[in-house]
Amino acid sequence: MPIEYIIQYTVRDGADEQAKSARDKFFTALRAQNTSRYSYRSLAKPDGKSFVHLAWFEDDAAFKAFQALPEFPKFGKELSAACSTGPEALKITEVDTSVVA
Repeated sequence: MPIEYIIQYTVRDGADEQAKSARDKFFTALRAQNTSRYSYRSLAKPDGKSFVHLAWFEDDAAFKAFQALPEFPKFGKELSAACSTGPEALKITEVDTSVVA
């Protein structure tokens, strides 16, 4: 069964580059994994300071593999240092989709 999270945060004034650098390094590491077992998306809200990340994992093993990446805790620490609020992760459950397999 898939596991999904929504992560929300707001970057504090003056920390835009710090947050961007943390995201860029993390996404570079994720792309190097070249896996279809999980996906991680970053989206900006209209204010340009607030962000939403969407994380999807094929199953518990994929989630654990993601968490075991050495870059994961570093990303969390660097991003937290750049935030005025969050990051806050909330586990979510899909109830319907328009995607046809």
